[in-house]
Amino acid sequence: MKRLGFFISLLLFVYFANGQDVEYARICLDKLTSKAFHGRGYVKNGDLKAAGFIAKEFGKDNLSSFGEGYFQGYSFPINSFPGKITFKIGDEKLIPGDDFVISCSNKSADGEFNLVYLPDNIDSDSLFADYYSANNFRPNDILVVKANLRGLYGKAFDGIAGVMLLSDKSPWWHVSNGTNLNNTISIKARSSKFANKPAKARIKFENKFFGNYKTQNVIGFVKGRKYPGKYFVFTAHYDHLGMMGNKAYFPGANDNGSGTSMVLDLARHYSLPENRPDYSIVFITFSGEESGLHGSGYFAENPLFPLQDIKLLINLDMVGSGSDGITVVNSGIYKDLLEKMRTLNNKNSFLKRIKERGESCNSDHCPFYQKGVKSVFIYTMGGELKEYHTVYDNADKFPFTAYDGLFKLLTNLVDNK
Repeated sequence: MKRLGFFISLLLFVYFANGQDVEYARICLDKLTSKAFHGRGYVKNGDLKAAGFIAKEFGKDNLSSFGEGYFQGYSFPINSFPGKITFKIGDEKLIPGDDFVISCSNKSADGEFNLVYLPDNIDSDSLFADYYSANNFRPNDILVVKANLRGLYGKAFDGIAGVMLLSDKSPWWHVSNGTNLNNTISIKARSSKFANKPAKARIKFENKFFGNYKTQNVIGFVKGRKYPGKYFVFTAHYDHLGMMGNKAYFPGANDNGSGTSMVLDLARHYSLPENRPDYSIVFITFSGEESGLHGSGYFAENPLFPLQDIKLLINLDMVGSGSDGITVVNSGIYKDLLEKMRTLNNKNSFLKRIKERGESCNSDHCPFYQKGVKSVFIYTMGGELKEYHTVYDNADKFPFTAYDGLFKLLTNLVDNK
């Protein structure tokens, strides 16, 4: 019996020492997306609670820190909606986050508004602008248009109460415009709720603006055996959209609980003595990405170690799918890196495909790339995860389709550098 127990323990040791642990990643994902973390945003200190969890995991792995702790504090301005949100048409109360979202640029609103439906041919920003300029509207009017007029969302318009964009899809939210507030109500809503064209809407919500919201990046590292002053860096943003009102919360499983969970698993892997790398490996999880790359931008301007000593930075954002492989942003610039990744992949069949992409400032690699750091951003491809910035991006039945392959590609890339 003792021999059997020893054998099982040995198998577990070998497994955890040498491979990825998708079950550990799932545990992390479940925790990060739980209601207790309030969507990892800026209502009820969701970001701080998530940061505390990450720091605790770093501590369990005995990661080193670049100071007295794992936190790097900073602040930025952000708007929020911590209280009740009411949107009523007739006797029906619409559900925040499900039936509609409100722009993070909105100030408080409270009143009954006229819904003015624009002609169906108004399907571009320019046509909307022409129609708005050519007609007289009342101060209490909300103009309703069925088109994806992204350039209008969150913008200020004189002489009207607001603009509502209708869509057949689940309304998706973002907070990147939460630093520029105006009095124009901006709403995205399900078109099915307005099929009968109700004439009035009762809307009430209250915003709370933070001029300097205090938040934090979370950083730990494993010291290299041969080259401790040279670094590989894995990054992911742990923040998400948080809460819109006191009920709707955005779990952010794929975006970016998935990348954060993989970074935590990579930290666990390299913290084991038998996996200790030649080069130091830094693990950074950022806040403030959704609001405008604030966390990565702050770190790039206030680095805790010399940026010129980074051999490669890999940013992981939305890595929960993978049935169609991965895309590597900036790989069109670093042809040598792309070739090495493809050679490793062809040899080991880790992933279906490694797609090349040029430079793009669309995630946390960007502030480092702009500082001259060799930086790439990896995201997975596949139709098995379709929710983006909605209340349905949750951990329920989360696929992690290519988790094993991507993890092994990354560790092979580092170990063979």
